[in-house]
Amino acid sequence: MHRLLASVCKETKIILRDREALFLLFAMPLAFVLIMSLAMRDAFKEQGEGIIFPVIIVDMDKNKVGRSVISAFSVIRHFKVDSAASSGRTDEAAIKNDIAYGNHRFAIIIPPGTTRQAVRRAQEQMGFAEGSQTEAVPIRLLSDPTMQGIHRSLVISSLNRILQGIEAKVLMEQLAGLAEGSTGLGLGMEEEEVPKDIRVFSEVAEEPVSRDSSSQAMPTSVQQNMPGWSLFAMFFLVIPLSVTFIKEKQQGSFLRLKSMPVSPWLLIGGKIIPYFIINQLQFVSMMLVGIYLMPLMGGDLLNIGNSPASIAILTVSASFAAIGYGLMVATFCRTSEQATTFGGTSVIIFGALGGIMVPKFVMPPFLQKLTAISPMSWGLEGFFDIFVRNGSVRDILPESFMLLTFASVCLSVAAWRFKTT
Repeated sequence: MHRLLASVCKETKIILRDREALFLLFAMPLAFVLIMSLAMRDAFKEQGEGIIFPVIIVDMDKNKVGRSVISAFSVIRHFKVDSAASSGRTDEAAIKNDIAYGNHRFAIIIPPGTTRQAVRRAQEQMGFAEGSQTEAVPIRLLSDPTMQGIHRSLVISSLNRILQGIEAKVLMEQLAGLAEGSTGLGLGMEEEEVPKDIRVFSEVAEEPVSRDSSSQAMPTSVQQNMPGWSLFAMFFLVIPLSVTFIKEKQQGSFLRLKSMPVSPWLLIGGKIIPYFIINQLQFVSMMLVGIYLMPLMGGDLLNIGNSPASIAILTVSASFAAIGYGLMVATFCRTSEQATTFGGTSVIIFGALGGIMVPKFVMPPFLQKLTAISPMSWGLEGFFDIFVRNGSVRDILPESFMLLTFASVCLSVAAWRFKTT
């Protein structure tokens, strides 16, 4: 025990010599969490206000259809309607120019005479009017090409649904007019009516299935980024750990340590304990930021679930996996440049594959399967089990077991390499 304590003290002194680097080990992950959580807050929201799309509507119809489209979009929470008249941009060329320069994301153009043409076509489709077939009414949607396809699809589907509601009103009015012996051209809609009022089925709503009724369907931005970047920070210790180990080789202290009648595991343990403490302090600081600081900055409150024991077990498992990987890399690299390049790059690859930098649910299916090879993915899934699905200790045991297995393999390889070099 005395020898282990001496080894720990030696490693602690080495770490404390470069206090600026130690400060960065805490400051950089916290900065990542704050920036990424706030920047991606709305992208992760499925409840509340979510993402808001500004839509400008050019109403050249000046009649019931145009007003109905504006009213319908105004009551959909994902859209902020700006009429062309209020913005002072009433011509199509000006609207196109605004979209081309990114001033607007979407524009809906309702041509003149849309109401009259819609009623006439409905009468012809139902056999109430004779004459040449009136063309389908063209309602145009202009969009910024930089918008994601899923966002454009949302606007298109919303517009089509609104127009289907208007069609239903027109057809019903014509049928009612026929029953009364009249086929007037008026739509007969009140100004405040919107097409969604005529529905046969109720609005379909998502019903998340989880272990607890209070849990969410998907993580919030802070629930994604806090554990994700905590894991990234743990594994990024590969760089200072490797550099310290290589300096010992270059300065000759490594040979002196090997010449002592001390087990390699005791020397490795002396390196594990200080970095393990750093990992735990990193994670605790992340948790405190998510719980107390993030809400003050306009972000989401970190919901940590109902099982503190699960958090502790998973954090310890992830820390051993990160330190084990760092020691394994350190024993194989010969120079600080090799350790920095390979260690940093491999951790970035683990983070990219593990859903840290890019959430798994936006990855293509084949890449989602590939995330299984990243230890960061195991840790992140375990934290999702706790934070999002309200899991217990039993639920995170598979992820903890994989992380500890990974740690055991890495530490065994590091001990073998330490002994043979």
